[in-house]
Amino acid sequence: MFPENGDGAKIVIDRNFAVMRSILVIRLTSMGDVVLATPLLRQLRRTYPDARIDVAVADRFADVWANNPHVTIVWPVPSVHASESGVDELKLEMLESLSGEWGGAYDLIVDLQHSLRSATLRRGLGSTVVRAPKYRMEKLAMVYLKRRPAVTTSIVERYRSTVGHLGLAPDTDGCEVWLPEEHAYPSVRPALERMRVALVPGAHHATKRWPAVRYAELAASLVRSGREVVLLGGPSDVELCSAVAAASGVPVLRADGATSIEATVRMLDTCSCVVTNDTGVMHLAAARRVPVVAIFGSTVRELGFAPYGTPHRIVEHDVACRPCSHIGRATCPKHHFRCMEGIAVSDVLRAVSELM
Repeated sequence: MFPENGDGAKIVIDRNFAVMRSILVIRLTSMGDVVLATPLLRQLRRTYPDARIDVAVADRFADVWANNPHVTIVWPVPSVHASESGVDELKLEMLESLSGEWGGAYDLIVDLQHSLRSATLRRGLGSTVVRAPKYRMEKLAMVYLKRRPAVTTSIVERYRSTVGHLGLAPDTDGCEVWLPEEHAYPSVRPALERMRVALVPGAHHATKRWPAVRYAELAASLVRSGREVVLLGGPSDVELCSAVAAASGVPVLRADGATSIEATVRMLDTCSCVVTNDTGVMHLAAARRVPVVAIFGSTVRELGFAPYGTPHRIVEHDVACRPCSHIGRATCPKHHFRCMEGIAVSDVLRAVSELM
């Protein structure tokens, strides 16, 4: 009943899914991956309007789903550093909620994480499971053999292929991150009078960060040309954003240190353009339909993580050693960092001008 494809992803072929009472979608981390899963939830809801469709997500990213009308219940999964008893308690709560009309289990579990942790979470919650393919061989070929695919497939499309047997109708509506007061999602954002540009100099991995001095030069150029600049980031980005602000020598707004996804989204909504590294905020901006200039260093667009569903430009300096990782590294393995050092401020300014 569960044949496996080349990546070990189970494909359900022996079941009638015309009637679906309950579905659980698992995508725990990271923020960008969670945002890129939102189109799949919308497509599932359109296909099964009366079904219970739940999501399980790491607690620190639960706000991505908090106000999404396509989701029935958001299950925040405790951090991997928390006691495993927290996960056990969560599973008991999930099973209790499935009693009665839900038959005590999910009709379908869609595991987009496809990891040991997600396997542990889903065990006992339902017997029919599909797992997203990991595309390991393709990633290895890109990182170690530098062989990039001729056609780039977005992670959004790869997630959808996980449930290809359901016959979901594809759409091109993009990702979604809803605010509490919203009752309809804006397909196009209204034009803003203020020409505010957000800069996002942070990223979890160092090889995905364009040098801070370049961000400072960019901020200075934008302010001198009449734009307003705001720095965005989380608590871990405050020191970096402070360095950018000080080195720029011009007045900039500070919205870094944000402790909630909602706070970042509200600031993004005031911006006409976002300049960002390949990081989670890039996907938040795309979800809010803000034009994005994405700076790619050690990673490449062929990995499938380009901004989705919004006007964008990708700025990159191709060198023979790219990509050196599919997620980023702490340091450049070649000790030259030419993939980022080779991107000039003028390259990014040109991309901003094209979008604005």
